[in-house]
Amino acid sequence: MRTLRPAGGRRRYDALPGRCVPGCPLLKQGSCQLSERGEILLVGDLENLEGALRELRRTAHVEIHERVDLRAWTTLGVGGIAALVARCHSENGVREVIDLAASHGLGWVVLGGGSRLVAPDRGFRVPVVSLTGELARWKAESDGIVAGAGANLAQVCRAAGRAGLSGIEDLDGRHHSIGGFVHGAAHQVLDAGVALDWVELQGPGAPVIRWTRSPSQTVPEASEMHRRVVSRIRFALKGPGAGEIRTTGAFGGLSRPLRRMGPVFLDADDATAADLLDEVGYAGTALGGVRFGGARGNELLAGRSATASDVLELCRRARDRVASATGIELVPALVFLDEDGRAVSL
Repeated sequence: MRTLRPAGGRRRYDALPGRCVPGCPLLKQGSCQLSERGEILLVGDLENLEGALRELRRTAHVEIHERVDLRAWTTLGVGGIAALVARCHSENGVREVIDLAASHGLGWVVLGGGSRLVAPDRGFRVPVVSLTGELARWKAESDGIVAGAGANLAQVCRAAGRAGLSGIEDLDGRHHSIGGFVHGAAHQVLDAGVALDWVELQGPGAPVIRWTRSPSQTVPEASEMHRRVVSRIRFALKGPGAGEIRTTGAFGGLSRPLRRMGPVFLDADDATAADLLDEVGYAGTALGGVRFGGARGNELLAGRSATASDVLELCRRARDRVASATGIELVPALVFLDEDGRAVSL
């Protein structure tokens, strides 16, 4: 792997580009090594990385956990065992972890506070980066709100409303993490609907970069997100200010007996996904431990016996049924990954 050394002596890993998971309509933050054909490869040394990451336990920026059950870390409560989970409490922690992963030839998967990721039943072999601490909190100001990329968008919207701020109320009900939401808006698969004042981005071997809004650009372009992890953003809002409000508990919630995630599919141009599912008789359909349901009808409800395979197969069957009956191919609003962090299409 080619390694560049800038004048300051710090290593840069430009041969290992960080990027969003390709092929997913609701993009997740992530970084993976690419082949000449653009395929994601797992070529790194996880065993040596484990030793290097253990050294980070001595800092206040990162917590390192080994062999973590992903069911407690994902919205639907599915998934296997993650070999490594790095809980990054600050931007310094993110930088340390992704620098180490890149130096060992490994990519990573980022989990935020409202993850729509469907983790594989076999778990992850690549490191999982969890944005917590400072990066899962937000602060209301007189004309906006600053939020960490690990915060849940719906919770931030409700906090802004309690503070008397307006401008993002239409985003309430979207359970993306802030980082995942920004990636989706940048790749034009989600309508931002609001102006972002700025977005802070981090990449391996590089300092934090702050993208700033311009009159012609309200969200970053996809090219500007390349090789970067969103760490913090600021919404431009209207209304009175308020003090800091913190998130409570670990994201995903460990006490809910029935997990809920939605929407499952993005609405089509001339019909909502919920109406299409109902039209073909898929409203309420179950497979294994997961079924369609919820007030919107375009949600998944998962019990304790649910698996990632159940979720994937149920979504595939629903998409195929709608396509054969109506000619409309629904686009999933979930992110399916395999154990190497690669996107899995329906």
